[in-house]
Amino acid sequence: MADQIANGRSYSERRQSLIDAATASDGGYWDSTTSFILVESPLHTVEFAKSVCSGLSREHDTAVVFDPGDMSMCYFGQVPTKEVLKSFFVAPTAI
Repeated sequence: MADQIANGRSYSERRQSLIDAATASDGGYWDSTTSFILVESPLHTVEFAKSVCSGLSREHDTAVVFDPGDMSMCYFGQVPTKEVLKSFFVAPTAI
């Protein structure tokens, strides 16, 4: 559904509109995702990230796993702006 024209705009135009509005305050931002999944798990952040990223390609895929309960975060794959992503979290970890 994302690749359809909606309200006269393509997916790329709608995404760019969202990014422009979110970054208008000139604060830090990281916008490298194309998908978002919200999941509850009994696993610790690192364990969960390793589990869900096991089928991904480190060269071609990017994933960020975040636990709002303890502000822990893991990232996987190519993250060209690691310092920006890490700045939002207490204990960032690469997997």
